[in-house]
This record gives sequence, structure tokens and C-alpha cells, in this order.
Amino acid sequence: MFEIEPEEQKKRIAECVEPLRTVCGVMAIAVGASAMAAWLLVEGRGIRWDQGVPKALPLGLTIGAMILILLSSRLRTTVLRRAFPRTPEVEIRLDTFLEAYRRATLVSFAALAAAAMLAVLVALFSGTAFYGMFLCLAAGFAMFTRWPSLHDASRLVRGRRAP
Repeated sequence: MFEIEPEEQKKRIAECVEPLRTVCGVMAIAVGASAMAAWLLVEGRGIRWDQGVPKALPLGLTIGAMILILLSSRLRTTVLRRAFPRTPEVEIRLDTFLEAYRRATLVSFAALAAAAMLAVLVALFSGTAFYGMFLCLAAGFAMFTRWPSLHDASRLVRGRRAP
């Protein structure tokens, strides 16, 4: 399936995954900070922008955040599938796959971080910190399930797991 040796392949995958974990860790910290900000601003400081705000605004922001959480998975799959050849006889190019894996992970995590930022606005406009914190929890869980790993990338590149 590949022209390079398995050890070289593992080494190149590890070189791609390690810096990716750092960037994803920063985005995960941003999601945690968003959850804390929602709680601190609404419950700690008592900042609530719910006076005179239509009830549809926090609902719309919540729906937007939920769509981003769901869309992050679809974006990841779409970007990853582009790295795989359409015919099984054609071999997978490792460089193409690694670039697609990096891009797919970053796009997915960016969508989840954006959902967490929207969650802070949901908390402020609804006046309830729990709503924002719950959306951040959902985004954090989605990050946890898509965390970049050497094992996951190896399984994908060998065709043992669908993108």
C-alpha cells in the first residue's frame, strides 16, 4: 500500500501528530476557559444581558453552537476523505494523508472552539450560566473523541478505519 517502510511511516505520523496535539490542547483550554467565563460572568459578576433581548436570540445562538458542534464532525470527515484515492488499487500518499489529517483536525477543533465562544454569549443573553457551560461541555467532549493520536492516524492510513 505504501512505498516507505512501516517504521518510517510511524515516525512521519508521529512528527505530524505531536505538534497537532499542542495546538489542539490550546483550543481545548480555550473551551474550558469559555465554560469558566460563562460561569464567572453570569454567576460570579452577575452580568446578564437578558434585559430587553428577544427570547429568540439566546435560542438562535444555542442552535448555532449546536450546529457547529455537529458540523465539526462532518467537516473532519469531508477533509479526510479527500486524502484517500477513489479506487482501491491506487496507493495512499502518506504526505497527502498527513496534510489532510492535520487540516481536518484543526478545522474540526476550530469549529468546536467557535461553538464554545458562542456558548459564552448564550449564557450572557439567557442569564443562565448553565446553558453556556453545557454547550462548552459538549464541545469539550467532542474534542476528546477526536483527539489526534498516533494510533488513530495509523489505523486511518492503513485503511482499518473509515474517515
